Amino acid sequence: MAFCQPEVGRFFATICELVALETGPRAAREAWQSTQTKNLLRHAQKRSLFWRERIAAAQSAGLAGLPALRRADVRAQVKNEGALLDATDSIGVFSHSTSGSSGAPLSFFCSEISSLYNQMRSVAQDFIEGRDLRLNRTVVKYGFRPIKDGLSIQRAASAFGQCSSFFDGGRGRFLLYRQLDAAQLWTALCKDQPIGCLVLPTNALDMLLQHAGPEVFRRAGVAMISLYGERLDPQVRSRFAEFGVPIRQTYSCEEVGLIAVECDRCPDFFHVTTSNVIVETIDRQSLNAGEAPVGNVLLTHLHSYATPFIRYEVGDLATLSERCPCGHDGPTLSNIVGRTKDLIKFPDGRLRAFRLRAGDVLAIAPIEEYRIRQTSPTKLVVEIGGARALTPKETTAFVNMLKEHSDESFSIEIKTVEKIAWGHSVKRLGFHNEIL
Repeated sequence: MAFCQPEVGRFFATICELVALETGPRAAREAWQSTQTKNLLRHAQKRSLFWRERIAAAQSAGLAGLPALRRADVRAQVKNEGALLDATDSIGVFSHSTSGSSGAPLSFFCSEISSLYNQMRSVAQDFIEGRDLRLNRTVVKYGFRPIKDGLSIQRAASAFGQCSSFFDGGRGRFLLYRQLDAAQLWTALCKDQPIGCLVLPTNALDMLLQHAGPEVFRRAGVAMISLYGERLDPQVRSRFAEFGVPIRQTYSCEEVGLIAVECDRCPDFFHVTTSNVIVETIDRQSLNAGEAPVGNVLLTHLHSYATPFIRYEVGDLATLSERCPCGHDGPTLSNIVGRTKDLIKFPDGRLRAFRLRAGDVLAIAPIEEYRIRQTSPTKLVVEIGGARALTPKETTAFVNMLKEHSDESFSIEIKTVEKIAWGHSVKRLGFHNEIL
């Protein structure tokens, strides 16, 4: 690689390693994961009393001997010990929080290495699937902070960053939106055409379909759609397939990043991103999704050195298989249960994304659990779990935050309850729309 700049060569070489790791022999992949797991456990034992006690009590340094890690466990470790990386490690660390889909908000620490991995793994997927690298890439995300005019757009000469010198790749565009309706967001998307590969949350696609059908997407230059967040309605996939626009879903969470990517040949089967996570399921015998046995999903994030996520119970159910029907010889998830659409409905029928950051909720009050329900076109009901009532100042702050994410016309009712009645729901969802 002497013909290119060192950092560019390393970036490209790492992508090649990721592709080889996830598509190569099972034995080599499992040996690599075993080494990474031992390194992570060794680090956690050295830096954390929480983890030393946890591993010692399990009488094993392997994964199987450790209990499931729950949000309350992570919250306690972060509160008492902070990040497990410091200045001596020469690795940047920053605080992060869950996106608000769960009613149990969580703040934690990430490393810059983990963020860099997420960028490279995204590029690696294009090589794994043999996608057309010349396509533009348009990424749409919801903004949790106020944005001037509700929209922020960043453009890049290449969608592949440092690797752009290796091949003729398409242009990149990143749209951050907030409080835009479907027509406004679609107008912003169409300012630069062709759109190419469109990456967006499922609820944003649902919004856009109020304004533009699949045929309009095709005319705007959408060659494929990559979805994250909630599960896709099969009928939506079929509608786009009629116009030659494939849809691919990803399965991820804020705590660990990418977990699995939908197979390009077998819809609803997800190849686990084994370069990032080890996935387990437990209690398979007692639960079923249709005819298939499912279990609670446990995740071990192999890059989580700042805040370890080891056998972390994310709150979803899924079926875990040794391989995919397509022939991929690697762990595969299907029947994923627990994802839902975070959409608020207005009296005129419009739908808009509704997402809260855990950090914003915790900045108002130390809330351990909450649930927001839309019970009518103009009313939100908020339940705060625990015996402690909100102060008038906290209540006002909570109401103002909800109105920013909904509308001034909404009435907000806040209830303090001893314990939220979650029922039999697998995932304790922070927002639930009862009128959709």
